[in-house]
Amino acid sequence: MPVVKGICEYDGTNYSGWQRQNNSNSIQEEIEKALSTILRKKISIVGSGRTDAGVHALNQVFHFYLEEELDLKSLKKSLNGLLDSDISIKSLEFESEQFHARYSAKKRTYLYIISTRKNVFFDSYSWTIFSQLDKSALREIQNSFLGSHNFSSFCKGEDEVENKICTVFYSRWFSKNDFLLYFISADRFIHGMVRGIVGLSVEYARGKISKEEVNEILDGKRRCPLWAPSKGLILYKVDY
Repeated sequence: MPVVKGICEYDGTNYSGWQRQNNSNSIQEEIEKALSTILRKKISIVGSGRTDAGVHALNQVFHFYLEEELDLKSLKKSLNGLLDSDISIKSLEFESEQFHARYSAKKRTYLYIISTRKNVFFDSYSWTIFSQLDKSALREIQNSFLGSHNFSSFCKGEDEVENKICTVFYSRWFSKNDFLLYFISADRFIHGMVRGIVGLSVEYARGKISKEEVNEILDGKRRCPLWAPSKGLILYKVDY
């Protein structure tokens, strides 16, 4: 059966997250409904990973199966015409039978945005922090997360995945005008992990937590003290 790889972007403000859930609207469900309507048969899609309620994506990858090859350019146009304005299909292309949006992924990258002033246009996509953060402290702590760690202390709530060991390849803060931008890449992420890392970094930059306490959290001896709001988190890209 033909395998179709899709890339979409979405504003997650009004959704319960990527994954389909009972009694709440999700990105996955909206795309599946649109596909099923256009193709007149039930279509299920698989995403590269979950994003939590309120989290956004620039390049979420998904795949689904077709019984026969179709004109994907026309399908993309029809999908974007049917989906609400906060979900956009960026591309559709045929892939090999072995392709799997989740299991074929080698690396995932997230972006977190902090605004240092009240910003009308970015309020839904950033965490506004008016207090001065020590940028040198942010740069100092960023390397603490590199490598393989058990991120259980950063897991927000119950996570269905037993294995909480993730390998972080890239962790870096940037300052740009009124924004602080944090990029992190890893082989996988667990529920709340990036938001916990950002929250801990902010507490360290505020001088509310020591480097020794950061190491204790990484060693699983205590819980992460703060999780950043979901609205500032964006799935930036997925590499295969």
